Amino acid sequence: MFDLSDIGGFIFDCDGTLLDTLGAWDEAERDLFAQAGPLTQEQEDEIHAAPIEEAAAILHERYGVGESPAGVLGHLDGILIPYYGQKAEAMPGAVEFVKKVHEVGIPCVVLSSSPRRYLAAGLSRIGILDCFDELVSTDEVGCSKQDFGIYEKALEVLGCEKERIWAVDDAPYAIAVMHDFGLKTICVGARNSNVADLNTPSFEELL
Repeated sequence: MFDLSDIGGFIFDCDGTLLDTLGAWDEAERDLFAQAGPLTQEQEDEIHAAPIEEAAAILHERYGVGESPAGVLGHLDGILIPYYGQKAEAMPGAVEFVKKVHEVGIPCVVLSSSPRRYLAAGLSRIGILDCFDELVSTDEVGCSKQDFGIYEKALEVLGCEKERIWAVDDAPYAIAVMHDFGLKTICVGARNSNVADLNTPSFEELL
């Protein structure tokens, strides 16, 4: 059981952390990444960390994918908007953990590279949208998950010093940035982080 005492707030990633949507993203990106040619993990992380409009521009302008950035974005929306709203499911234990945190009065935000339209649809579908004080999306803030600015925005919403905030993500690159920013971190899922305060295979281990 994870001790919730003296925690000032939580920052949750969404895709692969709260929502089981990575398979849908893989499907949506498969053709795009194939057009781009072989990408390194660092290149993929840069694309995934960026606001979705910026990611579409990177794919088109740097790697020649699609007829335009708008065309790349339209391809993603066509697959992902219906998925989030009609098919997305929660990661194991995610709903129960978020509701537990919410019930004890700890403020929470979602921080994601996915646009608000995806986040709201998916979190509403699994019944926890109302548990969050705000959805912080990189496309609205204008910086990626590799930039400290996005975490500063989350701190403003939570209204708490960062030393009392825990951040939860499934991506080791994001955990590393949040660790360097000064947040306590939980890496949830199959990929462990060597700088996380806690690595866990699922939220079920924290209940």
